[in-house]
Amino acid sequence: KVEHGGVGYACIAEVRTYETIEQGEATTPFLRDGDGVEISMHDEQGLSLFGSIRNRVQALPE
Repeated sequence: KVEHGGVGYACIAEVRTYETIEQGEATTPFLRDGDGVEISMHDEQGLSLFGSIRNRVQALPE
């Protein structure tokens, strides 16, 4: 976890693995239809390095 010396997770599978090791089970859900993801990165002055990337999960039709 972040309070254990990390600064965050790059993917949901990574945090779920950590949860399984530490707690015996994963509690963070995988993304579902309609969920949104936003990624951004900032330098030491707080300036955006590449803007924000925003995506929304959409299930494929069956």
